[in-house]
Amino acid sequence: MHFVIVSYTFPPSKGIGGRRWAKFSQYLKKQGNKVTVITADVGNHADFYTKEFKNIQIIQLPKCYPSWLTGEVTSLVEKFKYRFYTKILAKIDKRNYFDTAFQWESQLIKALGNFYQQSPFDVLVVTGAPFSLMEYGATFKRLHPTVKYVIDFRDPWTWGDYYGIPKMNKRKRVFQEYQEKYAIQNADLVCYPTENMGERLKSLYPNEQGKMSLLPHAYDTEKFKDISFNSERNGFIYGGTLYNGIEAYLTSLSKVLKDYPGSAFKWNIYTGNKLPVFEKLFSEDQVKINGFVPESDLFAKIASSKAYLAFFPETDKDLISTKFFEIIYTGTPILYIGAEGAVARFIRDNRLGVHILPENIIKELPAYLNGNVPFEKDYFDVSQFTFENVTKEFTKTIEGLFKKAN
Repeated sequence: MHFVIVSYTFPPSKGIGGRRWAKFSQYLKKQGNKVTVITADVGNHADFYTKEFKNIQIIQLPKCYPSWLTGEVTSLVEKFKYRFYTKILAKIDKRNYFDTAFQWESQLIKALGNFYQQSPFDVLVVTGAPFSLMEYGATFKRLHPTVKYVIDFRDPWTWGDYYGIPKMNKRKRVFQEYQEKYAIQNADLVCYPTENMGERLKSLYPNEQGKMSLLPHAYDTEKFKDISFNSERNGFIYGGTLYNGIEAYLTSLSKVLKDYPGSAFKWNIYTGNKLPVFEKLFSEDQVKINGFVPESDLFAKIASSKAYLAFFPETDKDLISTKFFEIIYTGTPILYIGAEGAVARFIRDNRLGVHILPENIIKELPAYLNGNVPFEKDYFDVSQFTFENVTKEFTKTIEGLFKKAN
């Protein structure tokens, strides 16, 4: 089969969302499919693409999204444009200016059409956010009904808390709901990474349930080929973004550490951002903030840590990311502190560690300050979430669509 994947962000860009379909594209190719990727232009990286995405055609389209619209203005003219767009145009334009592809429609549909004439393809996959891409893909599908159209929700759309959705006026929200419905109704397959998102989509679109399918986040075992899993384990670790909304939880952790001064608690964090509250509450002997390190180094450190300590804000209580499967692969227990949700159930039901509710930190956390977090290593089969296995299941689903059509 020939797959065309539309992913606005794609390596070497480090923007959100690129990694998921970068890996799926590689594994679709490994399984004998022809793969083409359409993405936003991030400059000439021919050597990188040749090395990392061998025999995968990468088509870059101009972004058409001005950098000043993000608020990064560099002149008085850009400052004027930013205010004009956000204060005046935003009130009368139904489009979402936080959607970085809101001006991509004409060039994307034209590019897809031209490419289809040159090299007819079987499957079009569009991943969002940016969510507008899903509507554009649906328009292409209507023009080319024999192409199987797959939309992939990486995040919630109309029911989400990001991308400016909660603050939209009624007119804009109605347009977002129209775009979402239009995309889903014209899709042959609607994918999502977590069961929680799937349940929400099915409740919103009960008549479309038959086309909905879980396409979970996956991990690549190649990352771990040089890692030793037999080293001595010490302390807690965390790697990734530190999100606002956990400040109160950290205050409770600080109180626990003061109440148990002999615990020898040590937490190494590898992140690209800092929350001021850390410097106020903890010494470097307790919590050390490090910069980002290469993934291979991070997972070597995780594999030599007693437990992975994660504080999640309320907004992320249902976010089961790829990193969870990677942590599980290292055999490292997870100590999760956050609200009840999909993450808590996932850890608890699969015996992967411990969940502590924020209101119970002071009462329950002391038992685990030494890093001895219970973990039943062989209870959960993490191999089902390798990119190889997830891609195989995805391909079977696509093949089923063609069999059904015949």
